[in-house]
Amino acid sequence: MPPEVGTVSWGSVVRDAFRLLPERVQVFDTTLRDGEQTPGVSLRKEEKVEVARALAELGVAVIEAGYPAVSRGEHEAVREISRLGLGPKVCALARCDRRDIDRAVDAGVDWVHVFIATSEIHMRHKLRMTPEQVYEAAVESVEYAKSRGVEVHFSCEDATRSERSFLLRVYKGAAEAGADSLDVPDTVGVAIPLVMRELARQVREATGLPVAVHCHDDMGLATANTIAGVEGGAEIVHVTVNGIGERAGNASLEEVVVALKVLYGVDSGIDLSKLAAVSRLVSSLTGMVVQRNKAVVGDHAFSHESGIHVHGVINNPLTYEPIAPELVGKRRRIVVGKHSGTHAVVEVLRQHGFELDLEEGKRVLERVKELADTGARLTEQLLLGLVRDDPSLVSSQPLEVISVSLRADGREVSGEVEVFLRGERVTGFGRGRSPVSASISAVANVVSRVLGPVEVVECSVYVPPNPDRCPAEAEVVLRFNGSTLVGRGLAHDPAMAVAMAVGGAVSQALSMRTGGDGS
Repeated sequence: MPPEVGTVSWGSVVRDAFRLLPERVQVFDTTLRDGEQTPGVSLRKEEKVEVARALAELGVAVIEAGYPAVSRGEHEAVREISRLGLGPKVCALARCDRRDIDRAVDAGVDWVHVFIATSEIHMRHKLRMTPEQVYEAAVESVEYAKSRGVEVHFSCEDATRSERSFLLRVYKGAAEAGADSLDVPDTVGVAIPLVMRELARQVREATGLPVAVHCHDDMGLATANTIAGVEGGAEIVHVTVNGIGERAGNASLEEVVVALKVLYGVDSGIDLSKLAAVSRLVSSLTGMVVQRNKAVVGDHAFSHESGIHVHGVINNPLTYEPIAPELVGKRRRIVVGKHSGTHAVVEVLRQHGFELDLEEGKRVLERVKELADTGARLTEQLLLGLVRDDPSLVSSQPLEVISVSLRADGREVSGEVEVFLRGERVTGFGRGRSPVSASISAVANVVSRVLGPVEVVECSVYVPPNPDRCPAEAEVVLRFNGSTLVGRGLAHDPAMAVAMAVGGAVSQALSMRTGGDGS
């Protein structure tokens, strides 16, 4: 059963409307192939292996590991992933060319994804082949790939711009030649949901084979088109983590599987609780920053500012959240602004290490609203400034980070951090592979003297496009003595922001130990 969605369940509605809707879909993840075709993205072999392991733990059915014919390094990366025995089937891409197919099979994959373009514009201007030549190449290549002992997944590239009767003829020919499954790609993202639903249905009915859909986001419809394909009977969905890929990207794995599960009751085998972690990993390795208001995994996906919304969410999160953030590995975040209430102010400041009571929070809120009425842009940076300018409130922060110093040392970074710990100046030292990890290590060195071992469970840093004007934002999750604490930090230096975030979480732990007075 899908998780509760407010007071509405769409399961019976969609089952009645879409008779071909499957009970379960297979997730065919192409982050390592189509996702890596994102302009500027190029993963090393070890990075591709790391992503493949994460995808296997996530529960995808098929990993399209790459395009072995591209380069020797790509071939080796696909072969390495094939040797891991991760669980999901490993697939490689190949044109309708025996050399491509041999390179893919020789990499040890389970599936070979064979493709050829079928639209007039591609056949005439790219392939320079007649429709009959394209048909013969497709049939011959599927037969050859099957003779090599692998499962064959066949695509008509640019299917949504192909003449329909010819398209279906090619799919039928591929099926008769031995293809195990067929893919309908919306290569340039021009389909609408009705088209994808009908194409999936027609290909399925014409061939009797499992059908996949592969949608691009040029018109912002990749997720909608993918789901429409499933409504038409598609049992396989091509997706990428964070929706990365050529041009505007591909259908987003996290959006597709959550929508199918929650809104349609269709299972994908994905461990939804791992979605946020895999999103962060792919973002980190590819350098592709996730849009902050992106559905499911964006930083703002579960953020609330309005006092009305915050009050509702506190009483029952389903008032303003379609799903619980924990379902996808995220956390709820309260943001302070013009529409905030006292509880929101107290909660945000608590994550920054300030333990205020409601009266103190009310005093800060009044100042916030005064500034808002002047048209000032309200930010957490401004909020923290209000608190630090009030001597009676600064003392409520048990641990305050004063400075962070970093020094490159070969392949590692050495870090030194100075903090005020209950009014006493203390210095800590640490090392790491990056400025951020060295900063965390140095703060942890200080903290361990007071609290004992503290585990940093998670750390995320957002560096804005113009760091001179806007601070970097950091969020850390610490585990201490059975408690999970979330700390936030803001600073123009990301390493300082992370140190402050750790300090915010530690301040909460110190306040817990001393009954909340921070002394």
